[in-house]
Amino acid sequence: MFLKQLKHSAEVQIMKVLLATDFSEFSDAVLRAAEQTPWPAKTSFAVLNVVAPAVATYGWVLPSPYMEVENESATKLVKEAAARLSAKGLDVTPVVLSGYPKQLIPEYAEEWGADLVMVGPHGASALARFLLGSVARAVLRASRCSVEIVRQTPREPGSPMKILLAIDGSECSEQAAESIAGRAWPHGSVVRVLSVINLPPVGIDAWNTVSVIERLRAERMNVAHVWIERAARKLSAAGLEISTEVLDGNVKATIVDEAKRCGADLVVVGSHGRRGLDRMMLGSVAEVVAMHSHCSVEVIKGDADRRMPTSQVE
Repeated sequence: MFLKQLKHSAEVQIMKVLLATDFSEFSDAVLRAAEQTPWPAKTSFAVLNVVAPAVATYGWVLPSPYMEVENESATKLVKEAAARLSAKGLDVTPVVLSGYPKQLIPEYAEEWGADLVMVGPHGASALARFLLGSVARAVLRASRCSVEIVRQTPREPGSPMKILLAIDGSECSEQAAESIAGRAWPHGSVVRVLSVINLPPVGIDAWNTVSVIERLRAERMNVAHVWIERAARKLSAAGLEISTEVLDGNVKATIVDEAKRCGADLVVVGSHGRRGLDRMMLGSVAEVVAMHSHCSVEVIKGDADRRMPTSQVE
């Protein structure tokens, strides 16, 4: 979906995409998305499966013969996936690792130098998710590169796409707009640019409370429209059809609801990269949108050294 940006004007960097796979239907959606994407020349892929230690009822790790069978199945899985992508003319390396997926996928992405990790929304059995947490969520949190949570929506390959770009005026939102503006979207695709304002609570002893709230709302609306106009100019200059809207409400819920209401095929949102207590107490807007949207979600990281490359999919 992306064309690697240049770090130096005379040097083209090779795009590297890591596909995290398992035996679920969500994993097959990741492969289908990779197959349908007109990737730039010299893009390289790694198809990764992580064989997790199976934990029995009382916490014992199951014996080695079981794990040998699991490793054989994983090897077959990644080789078959690599063959599917190779048939499309793509450069693919199958990889099998042993350990915990939520830890090893981000670690391998970093070690390999991935620019993008594509992963399904669940990627583990119900028991594994209970024991280990969501693999997709862990990958989203820990990866330094951009991450796409892939969900298949009912759309014919090559048909126009509906893209929802959620912005908040931050640097990572700017990067999200730039990444969309630089891609070769299917003809007739529409980008809906959305900004959500969320007013803070005003104390009951505030003088003339109603006017205070209205003034705050008007100020934030004006600022949001500036963000919207700035993003719209970039997208219009790229020849994209756009629509814009500023809404008032809970940011996370509003983005998820609006994506479903407008029938988006893809949501693009930046990540501020919060960590630790800040994430624990407030949660990440990007994370909530990625985990709860009905369609695929691209999360563009705000790290200046890991900017989202450009170019797109069908």
